[in-house]
Amino acid sequence: MVLGSSVEVDTRRLSIRQVRELLDNVSTPQPELLAVLCRDRRVTVRRLAYRLLRQGGDMASNEEIFRDGEVKFLAGTDEAGRGALAGPLAAAAVMFAPGTVMEDVRDSKALLPGQREELYERILTEAMSVSVSFVDPGLVDRWGVQLANLKALGDAVNGLDSNCQRVICDHFSLVGCSVPVFGIPQADATFQSVAAASIIAKVERDRVMRSLDARFPLYNFMQNKGYGTEEHLQALVEHGPCEVHRRTFRGVLPEDEEMSLWES
Repeated sequence: MVLGSSVEVDTRRLSIRQVRELLDNVSTPQPELLAVLCRDRRVTVRRLAYRLLRQGGDMASNEEIFRDGEVKFLAGTDEAGRGALAGPLAAAAVMFAPGTVMEDVRDSKALLPGQREELYERILTEAMSVSVSFVDPGLVDRWGVQLANLKALGDAVNGLDSNCQRVICDHFSLVGCSVPVFGIPQADATFQSVAAASIIAKVERDRVMRSLDARFPLYNFMQNKGYGTEEHLQALVEHGPCEVHRRTFRGVLPEDEEMSLWES
């Protein structure tokens, strides 16, 4: 039995017991259903969904549930720099051929810088398609970080090879993309392609921040990559922001000068 889309079954109205019985009686739960269950407000329901998502035993095999029927080409997307005080927001999308397994690929936050650099090169070699996008700090200020984040992710997805049929996004659902996108919380710790995208986005953004360090040496972007370290915050107190700082972010401007997102 293959369960229909989440539109057909309103899982919010089901008890935990009913959700468990529902999942026990399907051989191939559809991605739409799992995406809904992973966002359920009930912890037990989310655990049931992740148990199914991770039934493959490794990050590459976990993606197979999203390959069904004629759907073979799956990509993952993730971002880097969302919480930084300076520099661009970066996003990447990565698509592997079915059956590709990349050893040691995992969420970029769990890797050392040298490991990320090594895996970055391997991903570029092994992947069918890789796409990277950036949103400049001025646009992050103008649009707000949430819209800027969605813009970066959407641009990365739309930059993929035309063979792509589905995309898994870390946490966020996206609209306006050329293919269906499924937002799954913790996707960067569950799916190989999303973890790979997190590595590509992180390495690409770090390289941009290292180049900005040469232009703006007062802030030590080489080390902090634009994040709000104690040293960085002190530099902002002493020198004020530079042109690549996000002026709507707390800590960039003095509190009595904070810039409103909605000011004309």
